[in-house]
Amino acid sequence: MVSVGYFKELWVDWNIEVLVLVSFVLQIILTIFGSRRRYIPGIGIRFAVWSAYLLSNYVAKIAIGKLTDIDTKQFDLSEQKLKGLLAPLIFVQIGSPDTITALSIEDNRLGLRQFLGLLIQVGVVILIIVRFWNKHSSFSFLFLLMFLAGISKYGETVWALSTALTGESGISISEFDQEENVPTLLRQLPESIPGVELILKAYYRFSCLKPHLENWLYKPLYESLPWMSIDGYSAEDVFRITDSELGFMYDVLYTKAPIIYTWQGCILRIISFLSLVSTLCGLAILSSHASAKVKLQYLVFTYVLLIGGVVLELYQIILLPFTEWAILKMMRYHNMPAVMQCLRVLGPKSSEWKRWSNLLGQFNLLSFCLHDKHLKYSRIIKFSGIDMELRKTRSRTRVEFPKKLKELIVHEMKEVDNARNAKPVTQRGHWALERHGCLNDEFKWSVKRDFDKSITIWHIATDICYHSDVQYGVTNSQIEMGKLLSNYMMYVLVMRPHMFYSTTANIIFQHTYTELMIFLRTRPSLVKGEGEACRIFRTEELPEESDLDKRKETVVTSDWHVLKDAQRLARSLMSKENKWNIICSVWVEMLCYAASNCPMEYHAEQLRRGGGLITHVWLLLAHKTDKFYTSD
Repeated sequence: MVSVGYFKELWVDWNIEVLVLVSFVLQIILTIFGSRRRYIPGIGIRFAVWSAYLLSNYVAKIAIGKLTDIDTKQFDLSEQKLKGLLAPLIFVQIGSPDTITALSIEDNRLGLRQFLGLLIQVGVVILIIVRFWNKHSSFSFLFLLMFLAGISKYGETVWALSTALTGESGISISEFDQEENVPTLLRQLPESIPGVELILKAYYRFSCLKPHLENWLYKPLYESLPWMSIDGYSAEDVFRITDSELGFMYDVLYTKAPIIYTWQGCILRIISFLSLVSTLCGLAILSSHASAKVKLQYLVFTYVLLIGGVVLELYQIILLPFTEWAILKMMRYHNMPAVMQCLRVLGPKSSEWKRWSNLLGQFNLLSFCLHDKHLKYSRIIKFSGIDMELRKTRSRTRVEFPKKLKELIVHEMKEVDNARNAKPVTQRGHWALERHGCLNDEFKWSVKRDFDKSITIWHIATDICYHSDVQYGVTNSQIEMGKLLSNYMMYVLVMRPHMFYSTTANIIFQHTYTELMIFLRTRPSLVKGEGEACRIFRTEELPEESDLDKRKETVVTSDWHVLKDAQRLARSLMSKENKWNIICSVWVEMLCYAASNCPMEYHAEQLRRGGGLITHVWLLLAHKTDKFYTSD
């Protein structure tokens, strides 16, 4: 039986190597999954990237710290060489992943701190190299090669972080000559290459707007550069251009892409790759001449790490052409036959690249109340305060973003743009009701409530109208789109209340949930489905609140009977023949209001969570909003 002492001795001999190996595994996770979080929603991938990102720095620092504490006299010369090589190798690993430089947008604000960290890391690694340096051994020169690779890789990371929020990262517009020559370039691109024009237009729009910089002032493109308008495009192309713009924004904030595709970035990449390959070749040559003096297990371990590092770097280099940044670079040299051939291959493929999840979160309040069940170990979970959050998470769903909804949103947003005239969105249903001739006492009150209350009322009313039509066999795409929008807005309110800038969303939700549960449980017979519940809402009069119920209310919900308001609104809507036109228009206007008033940081956060419809709407609105406008 293996004793505990054996494992202790094994750890003493191999603790640094184990830490370096763990660091390498974490870098592989970040390289593979770092950029996939843009189109894979869910807590699983976020947890994997989050834990790998944080652990990689800690593990690397611990390993480097242990290397500084090594007594070089306790190892023979061959072991000293291999141990000393680990320090710059860790340095390479820290800066290796191209797919993630920042876990969140807050990391980009720490660029100066990262630069200071780089200087400290360089100093510590140099100290380790000096301690392990042997002027009589050619092996020591491998330290310099590996150190050069580490400086290049970590320098890219610090550069990307420090320029992400300055507007200086990425391919500059000057690389496409002057602004007035961009239309010429668009005309010169062959029409037989689909997708290329959309990418160029998307990048130019992104570069002009710089949506990740809140203080970047500019006039709407439609005043100065009308040829950049996308009003004449199909809804699919409008959203595809927006997808690409948000993809560029994601890359600027969270990856090395804006750095890699500059000429300086190319030089750094060549230096780092050649340094890694040279180190591997040098190790092979030198170890073959001193094979008797080097312990095989240490040599094999070092080979594995170096080969793994080269393969990981090669993997990232192979992926470089398959991005929109690469296509942009190629457009500059589109007259060259070889480049044009690459564009013919990559252009059509670009439409298949995933830029976001293309999913809509859905949360239905009635369904949640009817099917809500307590979780296992609910007492323990409730004591920790996360019981309701877990139940809400279990009840939310995601559906594919349908083409019909894209067309509806683009159409309704044009109406919103006409009403606001390049000014910020200040209404949340007022313009829609006015357009449909419903801006009267029958409807106006419903959009004058607090925003989270209005959403809740319209959500329940939409459900009542939906199930009423379903009961009578009335179905069409507009009804389904209205239902999707209603559930999406409730999803954002319940699961992402900060995006609505609401401080009372949880109170409103809890109050509505309580009212619905009381209503459903006091029925003479058990309500089994949403349709039956909506029929009762539609046909029966709701009881008045008791004095006891009123005493339990908060300041936010006092004198507000959510179910009566929803019933009143639903009955008013059902009296209109064009009720679904009204419902869809109001929901899109509410979505526009929420998107435009949500801070940029929350939209940036949404990008790393799989993306979202609200962020697409925000960007589309931003292009037609004059940042120079100030209200009187």
